[in-house]
Amino acid sequence: MNTTIWPCRLQRLLMACAVIGVLGNSISSQAETNPFDQLLQQVRAQHAQELAQNDERVQSFKRNVAAQQQQLTDAKRRLAQLKKNNRRLSDSLDSNELKLAGTEEQLRLKSGDLGEMFGVVRQVAGEVQATLKQSLISAQYPERAGQLTELANSKALPNVDQLEDFWHLMLQESGETGQTRRFTAQVVQPDGRLEDQAVIRVGAFTALAAQQYLVFESDSRRLKVLPVQPPRRFVQVASEFTQAPSGLIPVMVDPTRGQLLQLLSLTPNLSQRLQQGGVIGYCILALGAIGLLLALVRYLVLSGINRRIGKQLANMTEPLPDNPLGRIVLAFENRRHPDFKAREAALEEAVAAEVPVLERWNGLIKLLAAVAPLLGLLGTVIGMILTFQSITLFGTSDPKLMAGGISTALVTTVLGLTVAIPLLFAHALVSARSRWLFDVVEHQSLGLIVREQSGAGA
Repeated sequence: MNTTIWPCRLQRLLMACAVIGVLGNSISSQAETNPFDQLLQQVRAQHAQELAQNDERVQSFKRNVAAQQQQLTDAKRRLAQLKKNNRRLSDSLDSNELKLAGTEEQLRLKSGDLGEMFGVVRQVAGEVQATLKQSLISAQYPERAGQLTELANSKALPNVDQLEDFWHLMLQESGETGQTRRFTAQVVQPDGRLEDQAVIRVGAFTALAAQQYLVFESDSRRLKVLPVQPPRRFVQVASEFTQAPSGLIPVMVDPTRGQLLQLLSLTPNLSQRLQQGGVIGYCILALGAIGLLLALVRYLVLSGINRRIGKQLANMTEPLPDNPLGRIVLAFENRRHPDFKAREAALEEAVAAEVPVLERWNGLIKLLAAVAPLLGLLGTVIGMILTFQSITLFGTSDPKLMAGGISTALVTTVLGLTVAIPLLFAHALVSARSRWLFDVVEHQSLGLIVREQSGAGA
């Protein structure tokens, strides 16, 4: 302390002497030095005050030396005690680690096959968790699949409560599969809206709401209205089932748990199939309609001719010009030629004139029946060309692209065959009818010649 204070004092004394020397020089040069005397007095007073403060500080430090020494002694004593406790705790930790290792080894030996069984439990829990996420029953209990997450992902042995919860979930899934439940849930509408609706669940197979079939989306865990509903008869069954208060009511059940219903929404209807055929498909349908209309008209005309010929056969003595047989008889009778061969030639000419009347449009119907499949083949070839162009641009990474293009290309072939088959039957029917009428007319014409020859011979 003293070594620190003395240099400061020495500096102050030197400064005071310098000031006094300056003041002395100033006094000798000037008589009046009052400001400098005041400055000297201030320096002396400040120096005296600092000396007093330093002395007081030194005395305070001396008084606190004993207390600081006592604090140092106490700190050393506490440090020794803590070191002693540290050695004791370290020894206890080593002992506990040895006991824990021995206990774990005993647990491993005693558990034996039990550990393998718990491994199987974790595996089955993962499989059941995946099943519950896909199950339609989870639409009513959306949070139950998450209960198996800890059991399926845990590496520790499961406790009794976890095993009981697992057992209860499996029993619930098995029991709810055979039950029909009514509950309220948010249903995703075709336009994307969420709407609270009363849902009827038939086991784990079918869900209905507002007379519509629903499917379960495992990702969002929500029910969704099928974009394309099943045929009308199944919708009618769903309507009767949802409105029935009780009793046995038939209902359509999807054994694949919604997969068939989802595939049904992807199946195009008749209108979409016709649109896939394109311009060629519409041309085929137009030709088919024209052919069937011609066949119908010809069948009705031939049926009328058949009735008039039947009436003519009942009264051959009075030939009428409204039927082929009557016109042939009139032509034969009006040709009063003495030469029989001339009259026979006139009869054959009249018969030949009736052939186009009986076989009119038959060739066109046959032509349309032959052209329809050819147009279908043309549409298929064009569709295949477009499909291969798509493959060239986008590659074969998407099999659906190829399958969809080929399916569209084959639509025209289906349309061509669909039109050609009934046209062939219609042509065969009309041709048979006209051929039969021609045979009747021809036979009656031969009868006229035979009767004429018999009368000439008599």
